[in-house]
Amino acid sequence: MSTATKTHRASRRSLTPEEREERISVARQQLLDGVDKLMTAEGWHQLIAARKWLRRYSLNNLLMILEQCPGATDVRPHSEWKKLGYGYMLKGTHKIQIWKPVFRKPAPEETATPTAATTEEKPEQRKAVSGFMLVPVVDVSQLQGNPPAPAPVAQPRALSGDAPAGLWDGIAAQIRALGYTVERGDCGPANGRTNFTRRQVTVREDLACAQAAKTLTHELAHILCEHDTRPGVTRDLCEVEAESVACIVTAVCGLDSLSYSVPYVAHWATDRDTAHASAHRVLAVADRILERLDAPSANPEASDLADTEALDGDLQRPVREMAVV
Repeated sequence: MSTATKTHRASRRSLTPEEREERISVARQQLLDGVDKLMTAEGWHQLIAARKWLRRYSLNNLLMILEQCPGATDVRPHSEWKKLGYGYMLKGTHKIQIWKPVFRKPAPEETATPTAATTEEKPEQRKAVSGFMLVPVVDVSQLQGNPPAPAPVAQPRALSGDAPAGLWDGIAAQIRALGYTVERGDCGPANGRTNFTRRQVTVREDLACAQAAKTLTHELAHILCEHDTRPGVTRDLCEVEAESVACIVTAVCGLDSLSYSVPYVAHWATDRDTAHASAHRVLAVADRILERLDAPSANPEASDLADTEALDGDLQRPVREMAVV
């Protein structure tokens, strides 16, 4: 008869209310510092460059990660790293703290009348966010061990020569799904132009295929960021948003323009709310474009592509035509 051997792990000491509040206070300040950095050229460039690698995290958590580990490229829970063959963390490194939502079961009155967005779900499957808690994650640079070699990825290259297969066609299909025409032609001094009144996108005909694909992505970003109708947008803000989206999308697809093409215009955002809202929109629009590119067999629906979260801003005259130099 065998005797089961029980192993006992040392229980972790619970934080006192004061310690817990101190940790939350530090995390909040890190987030605010990250938002402040969005208003500097270095901070904005860091955000756009990091998004190529850190696509699984929300904007707020991405800012938290970059505040604690500026060179982060691949951040996951430590348990995931162990499954991939990594060992312990390097001496002197510390786990990165990010926010994780805490869910609760909805009250009966919250599930009595299903909405249009939840009619396909069972009421008991829907959960409501009751708050957030800090959880630890780890960047690959903080780990010991020799894990299996990662799968090869497309190497970035300068914007000359050919574009990745299907990139132009995929972006053009998304633009056409929104009711715009796409053509190559004269754009004056600019590389591309979007005429919102005529619903026409034009890309300069003498551009190399790679640059043309990026310019077309830039023009799609103008449309999805609602630069023709969104109140509170200046020309500088429009160009920062559109080119940032194009940089993220093309970088993920294998065209590296991040080192010399991530835009920054002095004073484009004068307060935290404007910078944070614009960064949120850039990441959301880039993710939406990439999701459609990842599903080439699906015909993009205009309602899907245009479903961006409305963000308030200072009331200014809408821009009716955008051009990228």
